[in-house]
Amino acid sequence: MRIAQIAPICLSLPPRNYGGTEMIVSSLTERLVKRGHEVTLYASGDSKTGARLKSFFKKALGFGNDWPEFCIANANFAFQDADSFDVIHSHIGFYGLPFSKYAKPPVVTTLHNDIINKNDISFEYYKDVCTFVAVSQNQCKRMSELKVDGYIHNGIDVDRFQFGDNKKDYLLFIGNISKNKGADTAIKAAIRLQRKLFLVGKIDPAHKLFFDQEIKPFIDNKQIIFVPLVDHPRKQSLYSNAMCLLFPIDWEEPFGLIMLESLACGTPVVAFNRGSVPEIIVNGKNGFAVDSFEEFLKAIIDAKNLDPRDCRKHVEELFSVEKMTDQYEMLYKKLIQANR
Repeated sequence: MRIAQIAPICLSLPPRNYGGTEMIVSSLTERLVKRGHEVTLYASGDSKTGARLKSFFKKALGFGNDWPEFCIANANFAFQDADSFDVIHSHIGFYGLPFSKYAKPPVVTTLHNDIINKNDISFEYYKDVCTFVAVSQNQCKRMSELKVDGYIHNGIDVDRFQFGDNKKDYLLFIGNISKNKGADTAIKAAIRLQRKLFLVGKIDPAHKLFFDQEIKPFIDNKQIIFVPLVDHPRKQSLYSNAMCLLFPIDWEEPFGLIMLESLACGTPVVAFNRGSVPEIIVNGKNGFAVDSFEEFLKAIIDAKNLDPRDCRKHVEELFSVEKMTDQYEMLYKKLIQANR
């Protein structure tokens, strides 16, 4: 198959230390190339790939600002080649939709984020311009008014993650330092249980006030230790040695890739039961999905009794990059056949 993969332009592929969507696009692209498909990746020029790389921007633009005009330019650059492909896979959310409407080959848009407000006129206009794919059952239900083909769970290359079964007595939080990710809840739990917490993540300008008021006062670098974004080896080490990963989200998160990364390292996840959490966490097996703060505290204590091997096995069996690629490959073939 001749396949186009259109990536976001904020980060190069594969991402160095942050970028869940970019990691999924990179992993999928490389697997498709290995399977013999003719893949063209539209990404920043500083990306590395075995596919044919086409770039509108020589370097990734980075975070910190909105780049709507550049995102549109990037989408236009990719879709002007539309007739060269059997299928186009867009990972750029809303920016690909205006061009999808007029593309001859079938277009797949993965909903890495919830991209359309149902109160917006654009929802009705764009809801059937392409085949939408959710990344979880939860998101699929919430986006049911779109032409959603179904859901395909994200997958990771488990071999890239170091397994550890000799745990240390610290808790771990990795993610954006924001209210909806629950960084403040993680801190409250660590203080209540008198446990050390590594708080790893990036601070977007939009969440700087939250960090200054709700997070920074508690950072003493003894019990509550703040670590800026780290590279893959450092992140692996933190995952592998932690007693458990805290995932106290306060929103319907479409997926949550860090749960898979933690489990692959043999580290259970204690999370609030929202979004995709119940699709990934099996209570008492690889973590706990809870409904209250008190349950959250108890689950953290109980996490030490879980077997790290069960955590890793769960990802190997259900959330591998190979399984994800299999499902996308089947979807591409189905859409191409229907288009003919």
